[in-house]
Amino acid sequence: MKRCALFVLAFAVVGLFAADLPPAWEGWRYWRALEVPATDAPPAKATLPMEVYGRAQTDLGDLRLLDDTWTEVSYVLHIRRGFRRQEWLEARLAEVGFVPGPPAAYTQAEVDLGNQAPPHNQLEIETDEKDFFARVELAVSDDGKSWRLLRQQAPIYRFQKDGLPGNRTLSYSESRARYLRLRIEAGEERIPVRGVRVAREVAEEAEWAKLEARFAPHGEAPPGRSWWQTDLGSERVPASGARFAVGQGQFHRAVEVYTSDDGERWRRVGQGDIYRPGNRGGDALTAQESLRLDFEEARGRYWRVAVLDRNDPPLSEVQVELWGTPRHVVFRQEPRRSYRLLYGNERAVTPQYELARLLGREERERAVAAAVGAEEINTAWVDPRPWSERHPVVLWVALGIVVAALGLLALRSLRQAA
Repeated sequence: MKRCALFVLAFAVVGLFAADLPPAWEGWRYWRALEVPATDAPPAKATLPMEVYGRAQTDLGDLRLLDDTWTEVSYVLHIRRGFRRQEWLEARLAEVGFVPGPPAAYTQAEVDLGNQAPPHNQLEIETDEKDFFARVELAVSDDGKSWRLLRQQAPIYRFQKDGLPGNRTLSYSESRARYLRLRIEAGEERIPVRGVRVAREVAEEAEWAKLEARFAPHGEAPPGRSWWQTDLGSERVPASGARFAVGQGQFHRAVEVYTSDDGERWRRVGQGDIYRPGNRGGDALTAQESLRLDFEEARGRYWRVAVLDRNDPPLSEVQVELWGTPRHVVFRQEPRRSYRLLYGNERAVTPQYELARLLGREERERAVAAAVGAEEINTAWVDPRPWSERHPVVLWVALGIVVAALGLLALRSLRQAA
């Protein structure tokens, strides 16, 4: 008997959610049921699937949350983007020289941060060299005599003739050492060091999620480049990073990321480099690799990743992934309530809820995850656009008739005047 009662209750809930939306919500075309776990913690969050971005407004201003009594529920759209901030320090370039080989030639520069140096973890090399590639060894010292290594084989470069500003910044574990020593290896080439900037970078990692994107090699890349492209199916999906898996053992390549709405006109949204320097002598400092590229968030239907091969053969066994920062709909759930998420109304105005001021960041981060159901279509949907926007052909035909009529009247008037 109890099992039968539970079955009837479940059937009633499903029947309620299978019904058309009330007239007040007939302008919303799509909805998804939310399954909130039974818990005493009020805040819950629903992570938006990628398909929602293609159906909703670009700024997600048409998202609405309803409970099982068709009452609108306030929510907060939570996004953890992360940040990076540099605190630049006073640094004096104390000595610059060139040491010819053998065994290896290098440019050496020493930097003095002064007594009681504050914490630092980032260094930027200033040089007027336009096109170069070099590897840097970074060491620190408290007295200028005893040195300890922090980085080896760290790549810096600039390919100005290819339109790439390159990278001349080194990040390292935080230190309070007064002195820094750079050794820049570029074969027999001397790299002129004009200056050095030292900073303490304070950063918070963004939240990342892999997007459903299948990159495939593109055969129309110009000589010296390799392309991988994908179609997300919508120009509204936000992305802000690319990740690589490469089978090749040792490499360094500059990378550019492009996006396009039509597959014809492309705009560059990110540039950087990926590398695997190898391991000389088993030192863990030389084994550091970089196979990710982050950039400012951008949107576009088509995405292209371009690897600059120059005169080298293309990289082997390459896989490319597109990543982005997810959006969470955070709300305060109530016991024994069911919820659904509405979207797909281009005329809706972004709601203003006081919950954004009441629900702190820690509460948003601790919110329990709600399962997001499959997309459902509101069969009672009514296009919210005005009649004129829904039937533009009729207006153009009417305008043509009016123009033709005016033309006939003008010709008739001219004949009568003659």
